[in-house]
Amino acid sequence: MIGHHLPTLALVLTLMLQADPGFIVWSMSELAGRNDALGAETGPDGSARKTLADYGSPSGSHRFRFIRRDRDGRPEQHDGIDDVVLIQSGSGTLLVGGEMLGRRGDLGTSITGGWRYGVAASDVLRIPAGTPHAYLVPDGGHVTYLLVRVPAFVGEVVEVPDGDAPRLDPPEFGMWESSELEERNRALGTRVGPDGSARETLADYGAGGQSHRFRFIRRDDDGPPELHQDIIDLVFVQSGAGTLLVGGEMIGQSNVQGARIDGGSRHPVAAGDVLHIPARTPHGYVVPEGGHITYVLVRVPALEG
Repeated sequence: MIGHHLPTLALVLTLMLQADPGFIVWSMSELAGRNDALGAETGPDGSARKTLADYGSPSGSHRFRFIRRDRDGRPEQHDGIDDVVLIQSGSGTLLVGGEMLGRRGDLGTSITGGWRYGVAASDVLRIPAGTPHAYLVPDGGHVTYLLVRVPAFVGEVVEVPDGDAPRLDPPEFGMWESSELEERNRALGTRVGPDGSARETLADYGAGGQSHRFRFIRRDDDGPPELHQDIIDLVFVQSGAGTLLVGGEMIGQSNVQGARIDGGSRHPVAAGDVLHIPARTPHGYVVPEGGHITYVLVRVPALEG
């Protein structure tokens, strides 16, 4: 009887992965537990991975993966897909740019040229579509990261972006080290406005403040409710703690903000957590008195169809 039901169970799990994942919190402790589990599952190539969520896009975009590498990874190059990466634990080197040799599909045999960047826990990366890259791991070490596959921006690039991209090589590669984000958080703490928040744009990759924008936001007080029709919020909580009110009905909506949320559910969030807030979902951050919450916000275009 058990064997008879296995295909049905597999089908259900597949359909679950290919549906809109809905709101998700991957807490720091959950990701640490997943990393430990992957450490016991590494294969002959020295890696292990799990899919956390998948919208089922034919292009392979809108997929959330959790990957651990105990050895150097093979070179990769993805056409039409940007990699947005949060390093969860460990450290290593990212080789990025140059030319990938021996390419078959998305994988190759080696990279000639390119640039090397040290990466470590809590760093945030953006690897543009069509860019060769490989993770290099020191002997006895590991690097584990959450990977979000974002469709590359297609359309006319705005003349005046919301913010300049980092001036790194190769062009449009972005990297924000943990130490840099800590310094930026301290600076934002001195610029909090009357609404109890401060923010800056880390990079805008073409859409003029809509999708493909990386923002760094600090809240010392509750934020107004928000709802984005065609934008997924990908959130890396950098420091502090609070509560996210999500779902329900947004009342008094004007543009993307509203007066309040009726109903919804409350979820505690803290440094090291990763959030997925789907498009068309009311949400608002609630900050305890005397506290703060600071996060990297990546605006991902919602999957059409």
